[in-house]
Amino acid sequence: MKITACFTGGGTAGHVFPGLAVMDSFEKLCKEKGLDSDFFWIGSSSGMEKRLLHEKGILFFGIQTGKLRRYFSFRNFIDIFKTLAGIIASFYILLKKRPVIIFSKGGYVSVPPVLAGKILGIPVITHESDYTPGLATRINKRFSKLIMLSFEESKKYFKEKEYNKLMFTGNPVRELFYNTNSNRGKEIASISENIPVIMVIGGSLGAREINGLTEKLLPQLLKNYYVIHQSGNNEVSEKISKLSEDLKKRYKRYSFIGNEIADFIAASDIVISRAGAGSIWELAAVGKASILIPLRGKGTRGDQVKNADFLKSKEAAIVLEDKEIIPDNLYNTIVSLISDKELIKKMENKIKELSKPGSADHISQKLFENLKIKDRLAEKPWKEAE
Repeated sequence: MKITACFTGGGTAGHVFPGLAVMDSFEKLCKEKGLDSDFFWIGSSSGMEKRLLHEKGILFFGIQTGKLRRYFSFRNFIDIFKTLAGIIASFYILLKKRPVIIFSKGGYVSVPPVLAGKILGIPVITHESDYTPGLATRINKRFSKLIMLSFEESKKYFKEKEYNKLMFTGNPVRELFYNTNSNRGKEIASISENIPVIMVIGGSLGAREINGLTEKLLPQLLKNYYVIHQSGNNEVSEKISKLSEDLKKRYKRYSFIGNEIADFIAASDIVISRAGAGSIWELAAVGKASILIPLRGKGTRGDQVKNADFLKSKEAAIVLEDKEIIPDNLYNTIVSLISDKELIKKMENKIKELSKPGSADHISQKLFENLKIKDRLAEKPWKEAE
């Protein structure tokens, strides 16, 4: 018998990579049960998830969908029709592929497949990575059998009548973050000098603010440190081109970092990052001290601020507030932290305590328990299942 499962979500790598971790675990579980597995992903036809999933060789279906905005815009009216088109497209995809479970990782693109799945009677399980549930999760929870949370404290954002659906699982992280090698990371990045390493993660698409701060500080930072910088698809600025050849050798710039990112984090003394759920849980898996600069302001629901505040409350990260996000202050924070080995060790231990290495396995087990055909599978031994 073949188990067909639908995964959905997108918008950022933070939605895709946790889903891939669950997919890998679910595939192993099916093999243990003597069953074949077949996975596909429904995402945005214009999103970055298409490239990431094609690289993994996973069947991808792109749909049109409207963005879920929390402010008035004429585009909200137009996007109603895009969302309807996405529901219809998802309906036909699900009819064609006939999955026995849907796993939603959030993002506005997940809403149409979840709604279509509910209409077709396919069980839906939703996972929320952030401290506060996003609008997609608040919609999808109505049609889900289970709502899985990365933060136990997130329970307070749900109604009491929904508590029976809630389950604390942590955030699934790819296995490679639990098997890092700092020496391998330094070798890949061609780091030869015995000086501290700073990693700057601007997110999978790059972060203009963090990139700008980094470029302004490079002449100072590279005098004493290596800098590994994931910058997104941004042109090299004039500041970087004017660096001396000796300093340029210490600057390791990548538009996007693939699986090497885990070893790069391990090789770093500290990490500077946004506070997206994917990033903070990967830092937790490796156990790395960090300086967080959360995305905030108009156009965001404040989820990164809440994520960062949670880590700050646990003494697991340093968080820069609005008024503190200036080059001089960031530089002083970096120098102060790198020079305080005891604080770094304390932060590493604190963030490591938040990690849940078995999260993907826990989720995949729950997926299996909620398959639409579980009763039929229970009728015979696994070897005889058709």
